[in-house]
Amino acid sequence: MKDIDKEISPEDLDNSNEITSAKSSQDKIFSSNDTYFAKFSTFFSPSLENYNCFPKLKPSEQNNSENEDEKEDQSQFSKENIISAFNNQKSTKQLQKRLAEESKETIDLIIKELKGNFRMVIMNKNGNYFCSDLLKVCSQEQRIEILKELSPFISEDCTHEFGTHPIQNLIELSSSEEEYKLLLFSFNDYNKLLLASLNQNGSFVIQKLIVNIPEKIRYQFNQIFVQFICILSRDMYGLCAVKKFIGYTKNELIVKQIFNTIIKNFVSISSNQFGNYLIQYLLEKWWKTAEGVFLKKIIVSKMQILSGNHYSSYICRLFFKLCTNEEKKEFLSNLNNIKAIKGGSQQTKMPGLNKFIYENKEKKEKKENNEKKEIKGENKEKDVNKKEQ
Repeated sequence: MKDIDKEISPEDLDNSNEITSAKSSQDKIFSSNDTYFAKFSTFFSPSLENYNCFPKLKPSEQNNSENEDEKEDQSQFSKENIISAFNNQKSTKQLQKRLAEESKETIDLIIKELKGNFRMVIMNKNGNYFCSDLLKVCSQEQRIEILKELSPFISEDCTHEFGTHPIQNLIELSSSEEEYKLLLFSFNDYNKLLLASLNQNGSFVIQKLIVNIPEKIRYQFNQIFVQFICILSRDMYGLCAVKKFIGYTKNELIVKQIFNTIIKNFVSISSNQFGNYLIQYLLEKWWKTAEGVFLKKIIVSKMQILSGNHYSSYICRLFFKLCTNEEKKEFLSNLNNIKAIKGGSQQTKMPGLNKFIYENKEKKEKKENNEKKEIKGENKEKDVNKKEQ
């Protein structure tokens, strides 16, 4: 109350004039701002004519903007960008993920960009994974276009540690006669087929070709392959290809050629550390066929030689396991120098066969002893029960 009743001094009046003048200037500013905002609102107001002041995009210009975006996306799949991406694992994985989402046109563009460089791509550490995924997305026509570039060099590139994977995918995805012929083209050379079959990576490709390509189309391939069975069966990787070849070949002429080449080189194949597995495979496969009967006769006639070798002795053991009891009796009764098996001066002639027979005898004796012990144990239990009663 005291402040209200207080008299106003002339100095306070001077200050009040300053305040009123400041207020008046501030009002001017706000009034000018109001006029500015009014103009601004009229400029942006949709109800006014000034709404049409912004230029509208024509449909052709809109399409151009979309095309520019597409060009930016397509520029990412340029030859330089793709090849530079293979230097890094993360960047290649990003490209691989995008492949599934892309259209046929962009995949055509990728194939055009990489044309002439597919050999380099499939033999790249990261590029081979990109190429494998690209082949899965490609149509049949697009795969044929890639195959035409790779076809002359498949027999060489399939032995590469990275190149073998896209080629195996190509074989699995192929479904037309044109694709099959392009895949087999480079294997018409004898030396290339042999070298690929003896290679660790190449052997897988040869097996894929045998499994996936129909026998009629690979007839020429079969004719070349048969000539190398003796060499391939003595190699670790070649043996796998030979077993697959025999399993998927049904042509009678080729089966006869296989059989004749094996019979001519029977002892050398049987005594090899890998070749003996081929003879064991054929024994099980042909046991009840005409070829199996002839094979049994050869084994019986050369039993003395076969049983004397560490590797071929496994063939003798398998032979006796597959034989029935009657066949075993006939064989043992007709075998010359039967006393040498039981012991004597000629025992060393057939150590492999001796091992098998003695092992079987030991097994039988163990079984008989175990049965006797079980019978004795049962009899003891019965006697104890009688005494308790």
